[in-house]
Amino acid sequence: MARKGKEEYKRKRKPLIYIVCEGRNQTERTYFNHFKDRYAPYNLYIENSEATDISSMAKKANAIFADKQLDAALGDKVYCLVDLDLDNDKYDKYVKAKKRYKNIELIPSNPCFEIWLMYYFTKNPRVLGSSQKVKDEMAKYISGYTESMDVLAVANLLDKHLIAINNADAKNSNFDEDMKEVDKNPYTEVSTVVTELLSRKG
Repeated sequence: MARKGKEEYKRKRKPLIYIVCEGRNQTERTYFNHFKDRYAPYNLYIENSEATDISSMAKKANAIFADKQLDAALGDKVYCLVDLDLDNDKYDKYVKAKKRYKNIELIPSNPCFEIWLMYYFTKNPRVLGSSQKVKDEMAKYISGYTESMDVLAVANLLDKHLIAINNADAKNSNFDEDMKEVDKNPYTEVSTVVTELLSRKG
């Protein structure tokens, strides 16, 4: 009987969406907090990973899927945001994790997540040689930029998501499909997550 009740609850509850981010980085958490809405047709949870290496982050994301008894058929999802940092070792770990953990979606950015934020301001972010240089470049678009800044609120971008999506997707389409993600610069798949959240809101 208890099992029947549990299954009935799962059918009636909203889909659960988890986003796993690097624990030391507040940028992603601050950004995705704007998509939390009690009236949204999903419940969104943002989880920090204490470990920052891709293998450990993917393992944590997969554990969330199992521990929370998520069900893809009900619309549940776990995203894991990873920065490749133009690093082939990180890319190799990303590829292995993608093959190993089929219940989660790894979302790479190269060099880092801030590339996604740039697409709110420009169609063509510069090719930069490190994540730090990308973060320094952000200051050209928004004065006094820091990783803890609420960019969407400060720059009044809450109605500009489609601009960023279109800019990122257009840039990504210019890369050869056979290229490794670590060789694509700048590159990000964060638009996948944002598109999903917006489409569910309708």
